Amino acid sequence: MRWPDVDGNSKTLVTLGLVAEAAADLDRARCRCTQAREILTGVRERLDRVLDDAFREGSFRPIEDLFREEEAALARYEEAAARLAAARERCAGLRVALATERELMRQLDPGHRPH
Repeated sequence: MRWPDVDGNSKTLVTLGLVAEAAADLDRARCRCTQAREILTGVRERLDRVLDDAFREGSFRPIEDLFREEEAALARYEEAAARLAAARERCAGLRVALATERELMRQLDPGHRPH
């Protein structure tokens, strides 16, 4: 995904294609975030079962790897959630910019007559 380079250039318009691309990025980010959350939940459920078994048996076999797996899954989820938030913000911003541009064009159109 390449971000447009607008740098305050008022001649750069938001295109429907750009908005559609941002919406597709948002959908992909939602999917990745959901997958990361499901993986994290699965790891935590396994960790809970292992800990329950360890308490019940009174023996703690090495569970360090599972803790590391949970930490890694949490990090992936947090990254996916941050990307989802950024994609939401970008998509919303582009939609607002497009609506603003349309309204400005409507106002500047000399042939425009209000209904």
